[in-house]
Amino acid sequence: MELKEKLQKAFEAVQSRNAEAAKEAVDELKALPKTAEGVFDLSSVDSDVWAAAGLAYPVYVGYETVCNKKEGYPDLIAQMRAWNEMLKADYSFEKAAKAANMWIHTIEYMSPEIYEYYRELCDIFKANVRETLNKFYAEGKPEGAGAEMFKAAVLQACEADILLAEKYENRV
Repeated sequence: MELKEKLQKAFEAVQSRNAEAAKEAVDELKALPKTAEGVFDLSSVDSDVWAAAGLAYPVYVGYETVCNKKEGYPDLIAQMRAWNEMLKADYSFEKAAKAANMWIHTIEYMSPEIYEYYRELCDIFKANVRETLNKFYAEGKPEGAGAEMFKAAVLQACEADILLAEKYENRV
């Protein structure tokens, strides 16, 4: 079974609160080489590394939170910072939508008990949402799969009280 399939199954396991079932996928993920930016080289998972990241990091943090006593959080947040810098260096609506999707699903499985890391990832997410709204929603609402993904991420963040619903729900 390819790593992408393992990550998809692991993501389903994490969603159903069975992070232990993600061990094999996380072990393979951790064994991947890292790029020059310091993130997992996900090119073998999917040619669209942003889509692959949307699968990989929620699984990684879900496993780290439940099974590894949050020991991987420093590595996780370092990689999230790197993804943020990569997005800023080559900003597009599609990448911003995929990044928002990755970050909100990663936040979902992250423990707020490790507040510094949780808060930093929330701040990265919020800054990306603001930037995306300012750049791409100023002259109307984008359409397509990216727009649906971005809207879903914003709505999920509103439901989780990461974003103020009254401020964002009508903007996307």
